[in-house]
Amino acid sequence: MTGSELGRILADSAAEVLESMFFTSPSGEAGPEVLPQASWISAALSFHGAPSGRFGVQVPAETGRRIAASFLGQEEETLTESQTGDVVCELANMLCGSVLSRVEAETQFDLSQPRIESPGAGRPSPAATSTFVMEEGPLAVWLDMEHADEQQP
Repeated sequence: MTGSELGRILADSAAEVLESMFFTSPSGEAGPEVLPQASWISAALSFHGAPSGRFGVQVPAETGRRIAASFLGQEEETLTESQTGDVVCELANMLCGSVLSRVEAETQFDLSQPRIESPGAGRPSPAATSTFVMEEGPLAVWLDMEHADEQQP
């Protein structure tokens, strides 16, 4: 699968999950000037199947609070950092499931529990990465798949 095909899958999955679960939608892809920084919240998980790999999302803290408030039906100012992190982890989980169902519809995958990480951790060279613009702010997603010859038996 080419990088452009994976990019399209990331975009389709982001639109589907954000619209159905977070009541927002990406209005397009952000340019290279919107790069994840240390102040961003980053959540990632591993998946095992054919293929295996890692998946992650990153959002500025303010964007994370906004989408968490929408998802939880609460006011932004009432949310704790922990609640925001939990929602960003759940977003990573939902997006990963959506992406994998498009990449390999017939394959069953085992997903690890998403965890908050420092931005950029564990993704030296993702197969695909996209940053989307939403009303709430930017959202970066990345996917790193292992090639069949690199997988452990």
